[in-house]
Amino acid sequence: MPASVKSAQTASPAAPVTAASANSAATILIATDVFGITPAVQSLVRQLSVNALIISPFQDTERQFRSEQDAYQAFIAEGGVARYTEKLNTILQQQTGLTHAIGFSAGASALWISSQHEFVRSLQNMVLFYGSRIRDYREVLPVCPVRLIFAEKEAAFDPAKLVNDLRQRGHPAELAKGTRHGFMNAYSRGCCVKSQTRYTAELFGLLHPASDKAAA
Repeated sequence: MPASVKSAQTASPAAPVTAASANSAATILIATDVFGITPAVQSLVRQLSVNALIISPFQDTERQFRSEQDAYQAFIAEGGVARYTEKLNTILQQQTGLTHAIGFSAGASALWISSQHEFVRSLQNMVLFYGSRIRDYREVLPVCPVRLIFAEKEAAFDPAKLVNDLRQRGHPAELAKGTRHGFMNAYSRGCCVKSQTRYTAELFGLLHPASDKAAA
């Protein structure tokens, strides 16, 4: 069954649900990285076969960037992780029916900060990929189940040490062996098709447990 990703502006199933056009039918929230809403994110939603609310850090959902550095600079100009967290908090409080949240990079960091608030307690799970700023918010105590997945290699910090520290604090944190930051993003220099395929399958199993059991 194909995914249903809808927008208030168009009935096309390929158009994303954005923050400005929240869809009551959406059950999954996806917080993007600094590239925002891209064809790759929309493709992931189709692969996951879910009704998704895709949230970007940008007001303009049509933003396109020539490089990761350009995207990051635009993200900082937009207010960075703090502003992104505020945006997600507002949406998470307003949107009903959400069961899961998935975040990538900046989106993962922002969702991690949001995970301490009572309004996310109803979520069954958050899955957060390589949220590098999580290292600045280690004291966060999530009120819903959270799975933290980090790349093995990061330029700014040692992911293994961070994962070890988070585990000691009782959080399910893990390293994706042989990966770099951005391994789930086709537009990132760290993209890893093998890991992308693996974790997409794991997300599908999480979101469709009955199908996963049938396949087994």
